[in-house]
Amino acid sequence: MCLLNLNTAKTTLNKLNFWLLTILLVSSFGCQTSSRNSNSNQTPPDNRSDTQLILNQAVLKQSNRQENTVWKIKAESIVYSEDQQTATLDRPIANLLQNDKIILKISAKTGEVRDNGAVVILDDEINVSDPRNGSVINTNAIEWRPAENLLIIKEDLAGIYPNLKITAAEGKYLTDRQSLEIQGNVVATTNEPSLQLKSDRLVWDIPQEKITSPSALEVVRYDEEQTITDKLTSDRAEVNLAQNNIVLNKNIELITLDPQLQMATDSLTWNYQQRTGKTEQPIQIVDRDRALSLTGNRGEIDLERSIAKLQNGVKGISQQKPSELYARQLTWNIDTEEIEAIGNVIYEQSDPQAYLTGEKAVGTLGDNDIVVTSNGKQQVTTIINN
Repeated sequence: MCLLNLNTAKTTLNKLNFWLLTILLVSSFGCQTSSRNSNSNQTPPDNRSDTQLILNQAVLKQSNRQENTVWKIKAESIVYSEDQQTATLDRPIANLLQNDKIILKISAKTGEVRDNGAVVILDDEINVSDPRNGSVINTNAIEWRPAENLLIIKEDLAGIYPNLKITAAEGKYLTDRQSLEIQGNVVATTNEPSLQLKSDRLVWDIPQEKITSPSALEVVRYDEEQTITDKLTSDRAEVNLAQNNIVLNKNIELITLDPQLQMATDSLTWNYQQRTGKTEQPIQIVDRDRALSLTGNRGEIDLERSIAKLQNGVKGISQQKPSELYARQLTWNIDTEEIEAIGNVIYEQSDPQAYLTGEKAVGTLGDNDIVVTSNGKQQVTTIINN
């Protein structure tokens, strides 16, 4: 007959001196001692554990030096290893606390507590939620290090936040900073407006509503009918979800389908809701249908109003009817093709050959329909060769 009372169980648990164990319901304690018969001289077999402790509906707690609970785990059953250094959990529900408030909730199908509570392994049907920001992460394999404020997500994950969904191959969640770092086939989507981000790595600062891509990023914007309107690529970028804008850097390319334009620069602040962009770096805009190219040392574009403005030295080239225009600044109406150039204007065309200089030029570059005027201080120079 095996005898093990509650006091013996508590004595056994005290060997794991980092755990504070609250037993909600102890339904069974297993015993691995050999059977005793009427022969009192029978010697028990050697090399056997005296007991195997199994707790049902139990709660594990860990406290800090101030005796404040740091984390607690409730499970349908907890089974200790023979050396009592590992606890196997069935249907665990875990909470991480800070100042007696829950800052993280985790549930899983199975789990293990190792290394005096320094490491918690969770597997299958894992749901992680942070009540501070409303984020949720689903996956099937996690290594939790409570003292390090770290969740290591080892398998495919899906993250959900108001107006944002994220999928990736793996990642980690820093619970103190509320930051999710993910990598491998990363895809992030928003609903209003509809946007998709693709990268090999993203860092999501949840409280600040910012997503940083330290590596190459592709951004695709959709309209209400889920038709692609704009596509951007860059070497790195930062997305501000609260302000609906993206700051992109290095090797930036913007392709728009309506109107059909291609833009290149090395720095761009892009409002994807209003479809406006601004840069302080050299910029080139190409109208593919009309074979028109505009370059400037800084500029901005508004696709909803179909207006582009280039400054600090502008060059326009038309290839349909070969011509070139130089000016200090230029405004281009994308729909009507009309331009207005101001400051040290130089206009050249090849058929008929002409060379004009002045202070201002208006017209359509693609049709060679340009009028150059003066502000009264500078004469218009016109040279036409037939």
